[in-house]
Formats: sequence, C-alpha cells, structure tokens
Amino acid sequence: MTLKPYEDEVLLRMYDKELIMMRYKAIQQVRGMIGWDEIAEKYGVKPSFKNVIRHLANKGYILWKKSGDVASLSRMGVEYVVGQLKDLSGENER
Repeated sequence: MTLKPYEDEVLLRMYDKELIMMRYKAIQQVRGMIGWDEIAEKYGVKPSFKNVIRHLANKGYILWKKSGDVASLSRMGVEYVVGQLKDLSGENER
C-alpha cells in the first residue's frame, strides 16, 4: 500500500520516538512528541491528526484504542518503517 508522504513521516517519527507495539501514549501526547504541527505545515495537510491516525489504524499501521484515545505503531507499521529505512540506506550506498 502506498502512503502519502506525511503519513510516512508520521510513522517514521513514531518509530523514532519508540511508540511501538504496546507502548501506548495518549493521542495528544503523540501529536506533540512527533511534531504534528510541523508535519502539517510542511505538507499542507488538511485532515486533523486524529483523522490521520484513524486512517493509518484502518490500514493496519497503527494500533489505536478509541476507549482510551491512545495509539502506538503496530507490527505492520514497524515493518513498514524498517523497510523504508533499508530502502533509504540502500539508495545512499549506490
């Protein structure tokens, strides 16, 4: 599945902040930790952060618990980011 550039960046920043698997954080805390305002400005994103998280959760990249309004990367999200990082490091070696 192809993601939009801002979705890639959200996943990458969540990975960098170690918001992985069962390390849930409140949505607003995740928003601040990854610098959502900066991402939204950089890419001109109109959907709210919560809508982006919901979209990524529906695709399986994020674990999102509505009851506690918390999120973290799923196994699929981690594998996607690791694959992206390998692709980037492979391009740098060429």
